[in-house]
Amino acid sequence: MARFAGGKAPYLRIADDPSKSTNALMRDFLIGMFPVILFAWYKNGIQVYLEGNIAFLEMLYPLFFIIIGGLSSMLMEGIFFYITNKENRNVKGIMMKLKNSFALIPGIILALLLPLYTPIWVLLFGAFMATIVGKMLFGGFGHNIFNPALLGYLAVGFTLSGVIASAGGVFNQSEVLVDAYAGATPLGTLASSKQISYAALVAPYGSLWNFFLGTIPGALGETGSLAIIIGYLWLSIRKVIKWSTPLIYVGTVFILSWLIGAFAGDGGLWFPTYSILSGGLLFGAVFMATEPVTTPRNPLGKIIFALFLGALTVLFRFIGNFPEGVGTSLIVMNIFTMPIDSISAQIRAGGIRKQSLLKGIMIVLILVAIIVYSLIKSGTIYSLSALLGWFKLGVM
Repeated sequence: MARFAGGKAPYLRIADDPSKSTNALMRDFLIGMFPVILFAWYKNGIQVYLEGNIAFLEMLYPLFFIIIGGLSSMLMEGIFFYITNKENRNVKGIMMKLKNSFALIPGIILALLLPLYTPIWVLLFGAFMATIVGKMLFGGFGHNIFNPALLGYLAVGFTLSGVIASAGGVFNQSEVLVDAYAGATPLGTLASSKQISYAALVAPYGSLWNFFLGTIPGALGETGSLAIIIGYLWLSIRKVIKWSTPLIYVGTVFILSWLIGAFAGDGGLWFPTYSILSGGLLFGAVFMATEPVTTPRNPLGKIIFALFLGALTVLFRFIGNFPEGVGTSLIVMNIFTMPIDSISAQIRAGGIRKQSLLKGIMIVLILVAIIVYSLIKSGTIYSLSALLGWFKLGVM
């Protein structure tokens, strides 16, 4: 006979709580993104205008770009509903569906992931890939396998990155005047050189304080670390996201980056700090690794998911020619969300049993293999071997 433990009645489902309704969650999520949107507008529009490098209308462009991203995603989803739902094509019914499917979110996130001077037609292509291909063809909100915005972003990155670079790329009109940047973002410098040096990776962009505030080159939404942290605190307090997932993800990258920096001969905390404040790590950890549909649902699954994300992000940053590993890591882990959910649920429900223990060991071994391979690709294992050899000789 099954036994259930619980507190005192009455019992309420989370769905019965008005503060946890779809509309409330969407509202809180948009509020959490507002500091990031505001900073992106300030850094790439208002500040550049005040410095006299762009005209007034150009100052408004970053904000318009983000709005266009959200509205295009919503419009495409509405058109899809109209075409596929022949029985109920009234505007009120379509608007109700859009209201309950987070229709604005993929387009807004996509716009924040893209560089400032991405052509509008490229943004629309990305919104189509995100909304129609990544979301609606899978059955709409709640049924998609991949994070829609991320799918749109990767589709643009793999097919139209040259177009974006030709149009101006990530650098605003004030940043193009800074010779020290040498036409590269912080992670772009690491990807091209694979050398860990404060003088090469941090000094051209100021200090780590500049990385924290967000006054460094990068995509619209990825540089404002402080703004992202404010959004993270809001979303965690409002229980829109699980606070531990971003923390474990970022913490894993920090620890592995510290190991890589330490054995590269440059100890201290500057390199792991640089690693978590560069690129889209914080943005991805807060706004995409916590997405409710494409990430595990149970607590143990979320921990496993975040650990793998951290290990893969470090790995992808040290292999290949692409500077950023966050997007690729998330897409890869989206594929394994359901297996992780299933295995972690069995482990939690079954306790320490032979079958669950074997699955747990398998997960740990795969994670360790990824971490070891990441350290090998970064050169850390060779340095560690040399250190152990030196220590052995010293003891003898």
